[in-house]
Amino acid sequence: MGEQVEDSQESLHEEVDRLRQEVARLRPWQESVVEEIKKFALAMKHDYGEVEGALIGVVDRLNSLESGAIADQGGQLPWSLRASERDWQDLTAWVDWLRTHYVTQPQLHIAPCWPAHGGVVEELAALRSSWRAATQRDTDPARVGSDLAHWHQNLLWPTIERIRLNYPIAECEADHIPDPPAQPTDIDALTTVMAEAAAGRRRWESRRFTYGLEADAPYTPGRPGALWRRLGEDWEYLSLLDWQWHRVEENGTVHPPKPEDLHPVTGERAVELEADRQKWVRYWALYVDEAAHRAGEEPTTVVRRRRSPERTYDEAFTVGNVWAPTTAVFDFFDPRPSNPPHLVEIDRDEAERLLYSVCGVLGATEL
Repeated sequence: MGEQVEDSQESLHEEVDRLRQEVARLRPWQESVVEEIKKFALAMKHDYGEVEGALIGVVDRLNSLESGAIADQGGQLPWSLRASERDWQDLTAWVDWLRTHYVTQPQLHIAPCWPAHGGVVEELAALRSSWRAATQRDTDPARVGSDLAHWHQNLLWPTIERIRLNYPIAECEADHIPDPPAQPTDIDALTTVMAEAAAGRRRWESRRFTYGLEADAPYTPGRPGALWRRLGEDWEYLSLLDWQWHRVEENGTVHPPKPEDLHPVTGERAVELEADRQKWVRYWALYVDEAAHRAGEEPTTVVRRRRSPERTYDEAFTVGNVWAPTTAVFDFFDPRPSNPPHLVEIDRDEAERLLYSVCGVLGATEL
C-alpha cells in the first residue's frame, strides 16, 4: 500500500513538472501575442484618428469653398489656389521623397493625407520653395556658404515641428511602434483638393473681372463663340485650344473686341461656361459630297470646329481613331472649290453615335 502511494506521488510530481515546463514554454508566446495585440490596438487608434481628421478637413474645406469663403488677400492667392496640376505633382513627388529620405521619429511623420489639410499644404509648398533656393545656391561653384545647413536647422525641422503640433500625425504612445513603410500620397485626397482649389480659384476670379461673350451668328449666348474678360484696361480671353486664360498683349496677334459687341454675362455664368468645354464646339457629319448625302449614303466621319480667339481650329476623326487637322470645314463654307465636301451640322450626342457606328469608338468627342 505504501509503495502505491509513493508511486502516485512520484507520478503527480512528474506531471506537475511537465505542466510547469509547458507553461514556461508558452509564456514567451503569450507575451508575444499580448504585444502584438497592443500594437494592433495602437495602430487602429492612429488610423482611425488620421482618417477622421482627413475627412473633417476635406468637409470643412468643401463647405468653405461652396460658401465662397475665400479670404481677401489683397489680390494674392495662397499656393493651393494658384498652383497648376504640374505644381501639385512636383510638390507631391518632393514630399514623398522627403518622407522617405528623412526617416524621422514616428511622431514627426508627415501624414499621407497632407493634401487634405490646407495649412500643411502651404507649409510644405513654402518649405520646398526654400529648399530649391538653398540647393541652387549650394550647387553654385562661385558660392561657398551654409545655405543647406541653415535650411535644415532653421526651416526643415521647425516646419516639421509646427506640423506635428497643429495637424494629426503618427505618434508613439505607450510603446514603440516600428516605422511602417512610407505610404505614397493619398491620390484620392489630392484629386479632390485639386478640383476644389480649381473651382475656388474660378469663383474668386469671377468676382474681379467683367465678362462678355462673342455671340454673333451662327453663335448664340447659349452656345457662344468666345469668352472674354476684362479688368480695367486689361483684356484676357479663354483659349479653346488649351482651355487657359491668356492676356491680350499689346501689338500681339489677338486684339480685344469692342465692349459693345459682347454679350455681357455674370461671373457665375462665365465659370459654368468655362467648365463646359463642349458648348464651344460645333460638330458636322462629313459626306464625300452633296450628292452622296442626297443619295442617303452614310457619312464618312465627323469633323468639328473650335473658334478660339487666337485661331480657328478644325479637326476630323481619322484613321487610327484620332482627331487630326482638316480643311473640310473651310472647304465647305468656301464657295470656290468645284467639288467641296458636304457637311451636316449635328450635336455632340449625334457625333458620338456616328463615330460609334462608323469607327466603333465610344467617348471620341471628349476634350
